[in-house]
Amino acid sequence: MGFFFTLLFIIFLYVRPQEFWAVLLDLPVMDVMAGGAMICVFLEGSFDKNKFNYSPIAKIVVIMWLWFAFTQIPTGWLGGITYSLQKFSPTAILFYLIVLTVNNLARLRILLWVMIMVTTFLSVDAIVQFYTGVSLVGTVALQRHMGESTFLAQAKGIGIFADPNDLALHVVPILAFLLPPFYKRSIGKHAFFAVLLLIPLVTGVVYTRSRGGILAMAFVAWIYMRHRVGMVFSVVGLVLLFGLLAAIPRFDTTSASEGSAQSRLDHWAYGLQLFRASPIWGVGWTQFRADGYSHTAHNSFVLVMAETGLVGAMIWVAMFYLAGKHIFRMQRLTRGPPWVEPMSKALEAALGGWMVGAFFLSQSYSFFLLILMGIVVAVVNILAKLGFDISVTWTGRDTRNVFFIVMGMIIFIHVLAKTLLVVGG
Repeated sequence: MGFFFTLLFIIFLYVRPQEFWAVLLDLPVMDVMAGGAMICVFLEGSFDKNKFNYSPIAKIVVIMWLWFAFTQIPTGWLGGITYSLQKFSPTAILFYLIVLTVNNLARLRILLWVMIMVTTFLSVDAIVQFYTGVSLVGTVALQRHMGESTFLAQAKGIGIFADPNDLALHVVPILAFLLPPFYKRSIGKHAFFAVLLLIPLVTGVVYTRSRGGILAMAFVAWIYMRHRVGMVFSVVGLVLLFGLLAAIPRFDTTSASEGSAQSRLDHWAYGLQLFRASPIWGVGWTQFRADGYSHTAHNSFVLVMAETGLVGAMIWVAMFYLAGKHIFRMQRLTRGPPWVEPMSKALEAALGGWMVGAFFLSQSYSFFLLILMGIVVAVVNILAKLGFDISVTWTGRDTRNVFFIVMGMIIFIHVLAKTLLVVGG
């Protein structure tokens, strides 16, 4: 029952129509669903503390959740503590629901297929919207002004995917699980069906005209090529792929001086300014726009860095760091189950694609990120049940590595923003 409610939670999260959500706007629907699912998990006895022993990610999510609340204390907004705990609770609970209920390969496959199906629906809906102007559920395509009297249609999703960039970012990682070498032996047998599903998903991303989403899709393709033909030929293939991408509208106008790019650089610079003002705990979770700034950071790392400071950024980056360690340990298993290798490669491409897309979007605390993290931990737990230990323990060396990664990213973004601002005039 807990697993059923977890799937229902995800389906509702992905495909709820905006009109339906508007009717229920005053009701804490997601909180109710998250709480109900967790109650079912406890009643059916699915709660097992051993599921939290094999990966520190399960503990990192709790620490991150509490840190979000703590960052409100220096701002003087004590009510923000309760607000932060409540606001992030559905996302955190969904992560733990996946960890607790996805306890075998069959359930893992069902979860992935549910996500593939709802993502396919969103992609088909976006395609219909692009060609007709109105989607299957009544969403109107975004018309982006390109100068003079020229407008460019951008397909968008519904609910939390009502922005073309957000839709693209959530479709791209799912592509990784349908790439034939990753698909076979992990979640399916016949690659032909996977290729059929890839067509609407890739088309949907292209029709969003999201440059960040298209770059993320290129990265997923590069991971695929690297595992298939090696590093050298994959780089050559990536260069050729960029040649094709240059023909896509909006992608061909990308430059440091283009208006959208300049505004992003301004947001990054503002985020760096906020970080300098409060480098340890930030300006407070969800407080990027608290002082009247009308935009978000448009970079997931900059948003975390500005709102939660150095500590929060380290906690956030630690999730990716640990997920990467688990994935590479999966890939080094010599006698593991046949599904582990393709699954690990799919997870590598999915997380990598998400990170590339999130570099241009403020998706730091998104449901989908925690879903991916939950899948990684679930795979680790499933392998542990089968007698394959790919657990990791947190050490002082890991703390040092994460600290240097975070500092390197801060310096990189500072130099990149400053350079591009100068180049763009």
